[in-house]
Amino acid sequence: MERHSEISEFIWNIKEHIRDEYKEKDYEEVILPFTLLRRIDCVLEKTHEQVVKTYEQYKDKATKEVLDQLLKKASGQNFYNISAFTLLGLTKDKDNIGENYDAYLKGFNESIKDILLNFSGGPEKGLSPIYETLLRKELLYIVTFEFTKIDMSPDTISNHDMGTIFEILIRKSKEASNEKAGQFYTPREIVRLMVNLVFSHDTDELNQPGKIVSIYDPCCGTGGMLTTAKDYLQESVNPNLTVYTFGQEINEQTYAIAKSDILMKGENADNIKHGNTITKDKHISKTFNYMLTNPPFGDDWKNMREFVENESEEKGFNGRFGAGTPDVSDGSFLFLQHMISKMNSQGSTIGIVFNGSPLFNGDAGSGWSDIRGWIMDDPHDLLDCIIAMPKDLFYGTGIGTYIWILNNKKSANRKNKVQLINAIHPSFTKKIKSLGNKQYEISEDGISLITDIYKAYKDYSIEIEEDGKKRAVVVSKIYDVTNFKYTKVTVERPLRLAYEITNEKLGALKKHPKFIELARSKKKEKASAEADIKKGKAIQDKILNALEGFTSKPREMNDSNFFTAFEKTFGSKPNKALLKMYRDILGEKDEEAEVVFADPYNISIQKGRICDWNEKPIQDTGLRDTESIKWKENIDEYNTFYKVLL
Repeated sequence: MERHSEISEFIWNIKEHIRDEYKEKDYEEVILPFTLLRRIDCVLEKTHEQVVKTYEQYKDKATKEVLDQLLKKASGQNFYNISAFTLLGLTKDKDNIGENYDAYLKGFNESIKDILLNFSGGPEKGLSPIYETLLRKELLYIVTFEFTKIDMSPDTISNHDMGTIFEILIRKSKEASNEKAGQFYTPREIVRLMVNLVFSHDTDELNQPGKIVSIYDPCCGTGGMLTTAKDYLQESVNPNLTVYTFGQEINEQTYAIAKSDILMKGENADNIKHGNTITKDKHISKTFNYMLTNPPFGDDWKNMREFVENESEEKGFNGRFGAGTPDVSDGSFLFLQHMISKMNSQGSTIGIVFNGSPLFNGDAGSGWSDIRGWIMDDPHDLLDCIIAMPKDLFYGTGIGTYIWILNNKKSANRKNKVQLINAIHPSFTKKIKSLGNKQYEISEDGISLITDIYKAYKDYSIEIEEDGKKRAVVVSKIYDVTNFKYTKVTVERPLRLAYEITNEKLGALKKHPKFIELARSKKKEKASAEADIKKGKAIQDKILNALEGFTSKPREMNDSNFFTAFEKTFGSKPNKALLKMYRDILGEKDEEAEVVFADPYNISIQKGRICDWNEKPIQDTGLRDTESIKWKENIDEYNTFYKVLL
């Protein structure tokens, strides 16, 4: 078995041995930790005997710290196992396999134990849950034996391929449990494209002698982006480049896989942290040269809302969310704001995958819009490029996605500009056998072409043929930042009411809560309450009698005239509450009627356009409208058009 797809298929099919005892959603509880165990076992296999020999020789002589260093040296790795067992050795004694498994797992050094505890339920449960259920169901031997059939040594499976195997297994396990696999990892060709884009302008700088760079992924999953980025730099840019990788992951199992991958490469596994990046930043105060991520998109952040809003209000721009917060239905923008807070002053580049929400959601003045403005406006001017990707690229969703590239050290020709690349066209993709929602992938030629278009930084067209005819399609354009800015203008229109009193309207008035309230009392003393009610009924009758006199009158088109006449009939002016009641029940909206003012008894004569009057009429909220005007347009000239309407 040479291809990682074949190996992952073989591993996944080990589920056939446990299917009668495990539900589909629980397969991962066996497949993932045993895959990791087998990988670790194969890495340590060649030096295992030497490690055991070293341990027996020095266990009573050396200090704990010295012994640890001796064992790492004997192992040739940053980890080891001092037990007498390997996975293959455990299958040689079937009768004592449970007891021997306990010794085997306890024989690992602390860094491996910490990783494995993420599959067992944590330190409080110990390591035994990894194998105990299988032991009780008499499946431990067969599962272990099946895994020993696979050679997972680094000579056979590279770290990169091992990461891909884990990702395939995770996808299969999430599909079995109806969970979204897309939130745990990103298709590798998307990662390669992002890596190419993020590093494309820094080749000369990255080839400087003694150069050191850091790469960070705040949603690192199994570590695929970090691995691909580092491999690209050291294989394609500068083999002598020193690269440090950092990440954080909320899911225990994917975190464990990412950390083990870093550990097996001889790097500092403590750079991979477990926890919620937004509420518990484990790399606080650190900044990084390059950042890549595929955050959860379309996931609400209501469980983090209090924390995020408190930080936004209390810390402002000294925290991460000073620019505002997106709608609670999608928290992807929170991760970008978090990453921006980790850009360093020497220069940082960010590559992030989004759905359409951060690009299209929110009117001017909303949280979404405020964040976009903060990213794009001076003095930040961070947004460099957006690449629109085709649908059906991801395993867990078929929606279209976008890659955003941000840079806080733009070259002079890129300042205050944004490049848009349309990579949706079939020229960039190839059809593949469906894997979940994934039906296409970005081809190698597509990756190269998109990267070249980004680096060229100019309008670019490709030639396509349809119905036997060739035509050019624009796939890249450069825009000024101001092209993305809009001003939201609210267009108000005055309220116009006419009055024509009918028996139906008088009947509706009798049912109005404010009218009914006139003949009610809140007093507890009976006599006083009855007196209030009697007084209220008298007022009700007086109102109705006054209005009945209008039933024979023609339609009144002037609000002020109607209430002036009503005052003469009723004997007094209505208060604000009653005035509103009369207008709500008796008034009819009529474009031919005169405009309505708050006080119908105190109206000054005004000439000219209504919008220029000092005393404005009441606004008709039902006719309120909004328009988004491009930043470059003259708002005063734009408003003139609407002023004519008023």
